[in-house]
Amino acid sequence: MPSIEFRVVPFAGEWPGGGKALSVLEFLVDGVPFLELVRRAELPYALAEQDERAEEFAPDPAPLLAGDYNYPTILSFEHLLGGNPDHTPHGADEHAHMLLVCTCGIDDCWALTAKITAEESTVTWSDFENSQRDWNYDTIGVLTFSRSQYEESLRTAFAAG
Repeated sequence: MPSIEFRVVPFAGEWPGGGKALSVLEFLVDGVPFLELVRRAELPYALAEQDERAEEFAPDPAPLLAGDYNYPTILSFEHLLGGNPDHTPHGADEHAHMLLVCTCGIDDCWALTAKITAEESTVTWSDFENSQRDWNYDTIGVLTFSRSQYEESLRTAFAAG
C-alpha cells in the first residue's frame, strides 16, 4: 500500500493577478510529488497534442501541457476524505474531487480531478481526469492509502498551514 504525505509548502511562482500565494498543499505518494506522477502519465498525450498543434504556433513550438498544474492553495479536510467537493471544475463529473489546478489560477480552466473514496481503513483515489482533455491515467492506477496514515498526514499539514 503506498504512503501519502500532505505538506504545506511555500508557492515559488507568481500567482495570477500579480500576487503571491503564501502556500500550497503538496501531495507526495511514496515520496514522489503527485504532480510528477501526473506529468509522467500525461506526457505521451501532451507530446501528441503538441505535434498536432505545431502549425498553429509556428515558428515557435506548441506548448507542452504535461503536468501543467499547480497544487491547490486550499482544500478542506472533508474534500480530501471524499466528502462534498469544495468546488467541481467546469467539464468535470459533479462528484469529482479536484486535486490539481491550472497554472492560470482559474479552477475551471484546467484541473485534475479524481474520485476519492474513504472506507473504514482506507482512502482511495481513482478515476483521474483532466477536466479539458480525454487523457488516460492508467499509469497512475488506483491509489489506495491507509486511512490512519492519510488522516495523520492531513492533520499534520493542516496544523502547519
